[in-house]
This record gives sequence, C-alpha cells and structure tokens, in this order.
Amino acid sequence: MSRFRQAAIFSSASGRPGPARVAGASTSLGPREDIDWLRAIAVLAVVGFHFEAPAIFGGFVGVDIFFVISGYLITGIISAEIVSGQFSFARFYERRARRLLPALYVMVACAAIPASHELLSSERAEFFESAAAVVTFTSNVFFWLRSGYFDHAAVEKPLLHTWSLAVEEQFYLVLPVVVWGGRLLAQRRRLVLPGVLALFAAGSFALGLLLLRNGAFASAFFLSPPRAWEFLLGSLLAVSRLPAPPPGVVQRAARGLSLILMAIPILALRPGPSSPGLNALAPCLGAALFLWSGTGVANVPRHRMSPLKWAAFVGRISYSLYLWHWPLFAFARFAKPGLALDGWERAGLFVLTVAVATLSWRYVEQPFRTRQLAATPRAAFSLAALASLLLLAGSGVGLLGSGAVSEADRAAQRFDAYNSYDMKPLYRYGACFTTPDGRVAEDCLRPVSGKTNILLWGDSFAAHYFHGLRAHLDPKTVHIMQASQPTCMPTFSAETQGVGVCRAFAVQMGEYFAQARPDLVVMSADWLENARPPRFAGMVRDLRRTIGRLREAGIPVVLFGPSVQFRARLPSMLARATLRGVTPESAAFVRSDIFALDAAMQAALPPREGLSYVSILSAICEDRRCPLTASNVPLSFDHAHLTAEGSEHVMAAVAPRLLPDTTDFSSREQARERSDQAGDSGTRDD
Repeated sequence: MSRFRQAAIFSSASGRPGPARVAGASTSLGPREDIDWLRAIAVLAVVGFHFEAPAIFGGFVGVDIFFVISGYLITGIISAEIVSGQFSFARFYERRARRLLPALYVMVACAAIPASHELLSSERAEFFESAAAVVTFTSNVFFWLRSGYFDHAAVEKPLLHTWSLAVEEQFYLVLPVVVWGGRLLAQRRRLVLPGVLALFAAGSFALGLLLLRNGAFASAFFLSPPRAWEFLLGSLLAVSRLPAPPPGVVQRAARGLSLILMAIPILALRPGPSSPGLNALAPCLGAALFLWSGTGVANVPRHRMSPLKWAAFVGRISYSLYLWHWPLFAFARFAKPGLALDGWERAGLFVLTVAVATLSWRYVEQPFRTRQLAATPRAAFSLAALASLLLLAGSGVGLLGSGAVSEADRAAQRFDAYNSYDMKPLYRYGACFTTPDGRVAEDCLRPVSGKTNILLWGDSFAAHYFHGLRAHLDPKTVHIMQASQPTCMPTFSAETQGVGVCRAFAVQMGEYFAQARPDLVVMSADWLENARPPRFAGMVRDLRRTIGRLREAGIPVVLFGPSVQFRARLPSMLARATLRGVTPESAAFVRSDIFALDAAMQAALPPREGLSYVSILSAICEDRRCPLTASNVPLSFDHAHLTAEGSEHVMAAVAPRLLPDTTDFSSREQARERSDQAGDSGTRDD
C-alpha cells in the first residue's frame, strides 16, 4: 500500500473542561492548559505530515492522539453531569452542534467555491457527494467505499479529512447511552462502568487487529468500531478516578515518558497497511499518560511570548486548523502544473492556514460556543437544521451541475478517466498479485518445458512490467512466471517484512527456490519507498543476501532499478494541464529523487557474475526527460504504476537487454537436455 497515502486527519477538540484532582473528570471542571498543549501536538503532527515537513513521517498518528483526548473529555463531562443529576441528552447534543457544526459548515461552503472551478467534472461530482456525507456524518463510510490499493490520491479529495468527524459523531451517538446505562447499573459499584468500557475497548481493539490481519486495511482505518478503543482509552481514564501523580519527579517522569511514546511514532512511523492496529498503541498510551500526568497541576501565568503560551493557543485553534489545512493544501496543489508544492510554498501555506484558522476560531467557533449567536437551545437546533438542509440542497445542485461538461473539460476527462483504470487483468490480480494469504497461485510459478522460464518477482512495481515483457518477448521461446504482492520487497528476509502477507510471501518464495531453478529471475519493487531514510542500507543488505542465495543456486538475476515516479497522479496532472491549456513538461511532473536513488543503487549493487542491474530511467529518460504518455495514453494510471501502453513502452526499451541472456539460457537448456539424453542412453563404444 505504498502509495495509499493515508490521510490521517484527526477530529475536533471536544471542549476544554478537565479534572483538577483525580484522573477522572468527575470532581472539578475547569480549563487545563496542558490539554491544549496536547491538542497542539496532535494538530501539528498531522499538518506537518500532510505538508511534508522534514522528519514528520508518522504525523498521521495525531488522529489517534486526538481520539483519546476526545474520549477523555466527553466521558468526564457526561459522567460528572450524571452524578450531579444535571445530565441531559438534549444539552449534550446542543453542545456538540455548537462545537462542531459552525466551523465545519463554513469550511465546506467555502471549499465549494474553488471546487466548482478547479476540479474536473468527475471530481466535482465526488466533492458534492462527499459534502452531503459530511452533513449526515457518514463521510468515513463514503470514503471507505471508495478506498483501495490504487484509489485516487488523498490530496485530490478536499473533504477527505472529514472522515474522522464522522467517526467521532458516530461514537457520540453511543457513548452517552453507555455511560448513562453504566452509571445506572453501577449505582454504588464504581467498577461496573470502567469494566463495561474496558470490555468494549478490548473488543474494538481485537476487531481492528482482525481486520488488519485479514487485509481489510481500509475498514480498520475508516470505520468506527475498530477505532472506538482509542476513544474508550480516554474514557477509562476519565472514569477510573486514578489518584493524581505525586508532584515532582514522578509527575515529570510521567510527562516525559508520555512525550517519548508520542514522539517516536510521529518521527519514525511510516504510513502503511498496519495502521492503526498495534501502531496506534504507543501514541494512544502516550496521550493517556500525558493527560494523567497533568492531573492536579495548576495553570501558571506565562509571558505572552512563552512557547507554552503559543502552544496553548495552537491547541485552542486546533479544530479550525484541522478543518482548513487540508482543503487549502489540496487547492494550492491544483494551482501548480505538477500538483506539488516546494518547501517555501508549503511554509507560506502553513502561515496562511494558521491565519485562516485563527479567524475561523475567533469569528465562527467562539460566537456560537459562547452563545453570542443562537443563544437558546431551540435557536441552535433550528439553525443547525436549516444550515444542514441548505448544504444538502447545495450539494444536490452542485452534483447536477457537474454533468455540464465544457470542451476543455471533455479533453481533460480523457486523461482523468485513467484515474479509474482497471489494472486487475493487466497485473493478474487475485492470482499472481494481491492474494489474501500472501501466497501466489501455483500456476503463476509453473515453468514450461522447452522454453526459457523467466520469473518476475517483487511488488506492484514488478507486476506492472508483466504485460510489457509478454508483449516484447517471443512466447514461443520464452515463458514468463510472476510472483508479486503489494508492498512486498523481493527478499527471503521474512523478518524484515512488516506486513503479515509479505512474511508469508517471503516464506513461499524461499520454499519455491529450494525446489525450482528458473532460467532468470527479474526483481523489481518500489525502491523509493523501501529506501526511505534510514532504510537504504537495510534494503541493500537484504537484496545482497537474496541475490547471493540465488547466485549460489546458479540462478542469474536481473535487477530493475527505480521506475519512473511522478510528483502526483499522472492522469490528474495531464488533465489539469489540458484544462488550463498548459504544455506538460517532464521536469515539472517527474520526481527528481528517483535519479539519485538510481545512481545510489547502481553503486551499491554493481554488476557481477550472476547479477545485472538494468536502469529503467537510463533506458527511457533521455537527459532526465521522461515520457509522460505512450500512444496518447498516460504512462501510468497513478503516480507510478504503468498502464498497458506504458508497460509496453518501457519494456520496448528494456526487454532487448534481456534477449541475449535468454538466448544463452535456451542454449544451456538444450545442452542440459542433450546431456540428460546421453546419460539415459548409457555409454557407447563406437
């Protein structure tokens, strides 16, 4: 799932009250400065991840941190009000409406303006459909239904970040009933409610692990049930009534450990199909420990220029910052021919996002929360209902208007259609690529007697060459076998494969080579993803070990270097260039770092007996100018995976480099057959 850039957007801050003396929020309600600091950590992690800030590789865990905060605060407030006899479902949902809807609806309405001009007609249709899903708090289900290994890039969906709001609201539909029922059953047995919450949390966590184990990555990511344990961890802390940590060394040690637990995944974790699952444990536990470590710690006056003062301010505007950063980033990219922003542009966009978020917090959030607008519950619900109806109606009008297509839009759509490219037959999906258990079908590995048998081994960046190889190698003399799994590097080192299906795949290939000897193994993978710092040395080490074992078995290896990779989805870039009448240029479209990686891999894996390194880039990119189309079709249907025409175009330049070797293999096979025949007939004395 290397290119399934997970849009890990976190949800809203849920009010500011918190406890003063115990971990549960049932004794004293008041603002806690440290919770705003924690909100700031969460929002800056997510924004840094999306804006590609240096070293923020796992900033998407901000969603996990914020879910813990939300569960802690909301459960504490509900529990305290139930105990005091002041709880009301109507009052609870009024507060939720005041907190969530005004800024959210303003953002959606504002985003609809550029969406009507900057998006292609198909994208406009999806935008307005997602806007309707936002209003009904089902956007997580909406985007879940449209997710997949090769789905449209997250940055082409300006409202994708609203999935977490839907998860939160769905949680709020259940949480008040659970807490109210738990309190009613508990009466004076105070362990009943924590026990119920712990049971639900354990079930939710187990469900998430089960979904990930079975390859249902999108379900584990987007849906509420496997995410509920993150909220419930905060809920457990809120109702546990744990004593406050002793001030001094213990309190500071707990705070320091919590920061470490959050910092490690934020800085080191990589997006992939194993999240949330176990990957979410450290940030969630860190967030819970941070909340507990601040119990009973009084706020102190701070200088206006104090970093902690600024951190608290970022926490206060975190909801609006979250709401606005994603659509601003998406539409800023649409203004660039290559759909990518450079470092200074991202820095400027961050400043703009903070400014817009501050205005949203001051003039949209605050007036409704302080009841300057819609002062009564009836006014709040009436205004929320009216705004919802208007947004739904506007979404319907926008959806109908998306059917009106101009000539320029029609020309752009011819490229955009490749965003929905059906790669399954081309990549032999479900048999030789992407199987549930990680093991490819036996037919994919079965040699053909009398032919040169070539095995194509790797991930999706191996699978996309199959069609081109088959088109340019004579099927009468050459048989191509295929073993490929998403995100799985061609290696025997099962322990380095972080995903269960990849470990199973590595084991299968080890078993296969113990019994079979193909005439040639062609290895290819998403080397750019596998070599992300600091993993280059480990990747090369694994490749050397694997190639060494194949050479010891007398099996020659051809290693394909990095494939052409584009800065965004190529069909989208070509479509937008066509829409604007801009001539597409390779330098603006192609990632420059692939050339440096190609050179580094050639230096680290020099040609030797039994190993040939083939530079794909040198073969097709003259003077670093790479083709964007093949036969008027995009070279790839996303950021790198080849179309049928693209695969044929690339292999037209590469396959001839294999032909001399395959001819030699055929000669060797014929010699072996003659030798075997001579051995069978016995020794003759002529």
